[in-house]
Amino acid sequence: MEAVAVREAGRDDLPAIDAIEAASFERDRFPRRNLARMLKGGRTRFFLADEGAGYLALSLRRGGRTGRIYSLAVHPDARGRGIAAALIAAARSLARAERLRALRLEVRESNLAARRLYEREGFCLRERRPAYYEDGEAALQLEALLEPLEPARTRETPIS
Repeated sequence: MEAVAVREAGRDDLPAIDAIEAASFERDRFPRRNLARMLKGGRTRFFLADEGAGYLALSLRRGGRTGRIYSLAVHPDARGRGIAAALIAAARSLARAERLRALRLEVRESNLAARRLYEREGFCLRERRPAYYEDGEAALQLEALLEPLEPARTRETPIS
């Protein structure tokens, strides 16, 4: 599989992110103005893969210990190439650098493909949220604990 190029996205990437949203979601789609506000606000960091193949929005709260994957979308024409996994890896890397303990997200209970992806990426069920979506469908809140940047010390590791 070819390497996926992922970079942090900025305000100029709004058209690409909005196009991925439009191609990826029939419902639960972020309006363009909300994406623009999130890109400008600074609390949400965006990652863009392969210049328009996919994006991830990671929300960070000042002083928080958990990052929230607000949205992850891969253009239908680019699925199956490891783009989602590369985006999650980028989010994990930033979360570790920010000293977060975990990443969380919500996914439609019926979205089996996404659930399988998140399970492969180490996410576990935290709780089920009934009637979470506008159409009444439940969401599953998933969480992945993050390893620290430095390995934990063991008894065999000298402290000095």
